[in-house]
Amino acid sequence: MVWLMVVANMFVPRIVPVKALVLRTSPWREKDRLLVLLTKERGKVSVLAQGSQVPQNRLAPATQIGVVAIFWLAKAREFDRVTDYRIERLPIRIRSDVLALTAFSIVAELLELAVPSEAPDEELFNEAIWFFEQLEKGLSPTKWLVAAQIRLLWRMGWMPHLLSCSSCGENIAGEQVAFAPSVGGAVCEKCQISKAPPDAQLYPNAVLQAIYALWQQPRMMETLHLRPMLWQQALNLLRAHWRYHLEVDSKAWRAWQQIASKPSFAKRF
Repeated sequence: MVWLMVVANMFVPRIVPVKALVLRTSPWREKDRLLVLLTKERGKVSVLAQGSQVPQNRLAPATQIGVVAIFWLAKAREFDRVTDYRIERLPIRIRSDVLALTAFSIVAELLELAVPSEAPDEELFNEAIWFFEQLEKGLSPTKWLVAAQIRLLWRMGWMPHLLSCSSCGENIAGEQVAFAPSVGGAVCEKCQISKAPPDAQLYPNAVLQAIYALWQQPRMMETLHLRPMLWQQALNLLRAHWRYHLEVDSKAWRAWQQIASKPSFAKRF
């Protein structure tokens, strides 16, 4: 009898609950969906929601990006399998606001690219959930995107020098500042003359000051004001820094650029 119980247990999948944010969902074979989750307990994982491409499937509601839920996962050979779920927060704003959806998609893609698989980081997970909640409350997607990116760069160990020279350490002065991802960030005028990095670009000092302020106090995205052009330059700076470290550009940036080129974009600040 004991032997039979041991053998039976070998064929029963171990089901473990995880709290997760859905970063990406994509079709898998004919009826399934593959989900990329950022979880509190396991870090980033890819899991299979069987049959969820069918609208009437019971797992379908949990296969939307931005869903926060408890997922019960069963161990499987290729991908862990979703057996059940309990939704804690459904995305509302990103389902109706294209700009908010695009901002979320950029950060979700950066998380997928930068965060290693099966490496739990509870502080990163909690901050990601907090940022998602702030976006859902109606904050400016542009300010939100600047704050979320600089915090994530810091957590990944890629925080750029913003107020001091990345080469000599001197405080940065002047209205225009050279920024070069290849040397770690801002470059003072003296170092720029002696050994100018090939990827250096000029940005207003106010842009670097704003990014630094949002790194220190993310809640300032509710009250910090800049001209729309300066916010866009802040995004350009952060995009260049991510591209250097990841050696690839976020695909969602293309959609953002298309939206940013429209005259109505400036009204979203």
